Amino acid sequence: MGNKKNQLRKKTENKALQKEAEELVLKGKAYFERRDYSKAEVYLKQAIKKGINYADVFNMLGVIEHIEGRFGEAISMFKNALKINPHYTEAILNLAVLYNDLGNYDEARGLYERLEQSKKGDERQKIEPVIKGKLSNLHASIGDIYRGLGLHSHAIEEYKKALDLNPDYIDIRTKLGISLRESGKIEESIKELKRVLKKDPRYTTALVQLGVSYYSLRKIDEARKKWMEAAKRDPNDEYSKMYLKLTAPIKRKK
Repeated sequence: MGNKKNQLRKKTENKALQKEAEELVLKGKAYFERRDYSKAEVYLKQAIKKGINYADVFNMLGVIEHIEGRFGEAISMFKNALKINPHYTEAILNLAVLYNDLGNYDEARGLYERLEQSKKGDERQKIEPVIKGKLSNLHASIGDIYRGLGLHSHAIEEYKKALDLNPDYIDIRTKLGISLRESGKIEESIKELKRVLKKDPRYTTALVQLGVSYYSLRKIDEARKKWMEAAKRDPNDEYSKMYLKLTAPIKRKK
């Protein structure tokens, strides 16, 4: 009889502790959503001490540690989240972004490829728009690094992956146009930049870059038309003014 009472008491105590821990999680999440990260961290860490072992809790703590600049702790938190749920998209993405920020590009790429493998085919359409945006920006960021190193074929690959997820990201498509030109694929560059301007004719950066691509083909008049249009749309654009000045016909003295 005594054993049954003890078991019942322990069960009741465990339920009370679980309820208390759940309340800490709810409070932590509420502060996290309000971006009050210092308070969120306190409640979420208390919840873990009380036995909570949820992937989303570790992921939130990883985000907080990243924001606070405690990168080692952030990596540990994201890894803990992935131990609990190896397919946790947001944790994979957050860890990949952190690795990318730290310059650990191989690790970031490996995580992204892992994520891509789990989202093949029609499943890609099921990715939440916010996650799609983050993935596109991550690809573009890696593409920027490759482009800065002069590795244009790799940059093109990354920009195309980004656009596969979000075809309407005109800034990334413009970068694709630039990399295509710098890799010698000028006609393809012009095609992509025209596609950008069809989407948004007012996008000055694409106008300027289309002018540069025309200039690369020695189509000076067409290049100048694009730069004049860019200068008209944005009088403060330094590139269009500079290119127009450099390509202005030389006035000879009579």
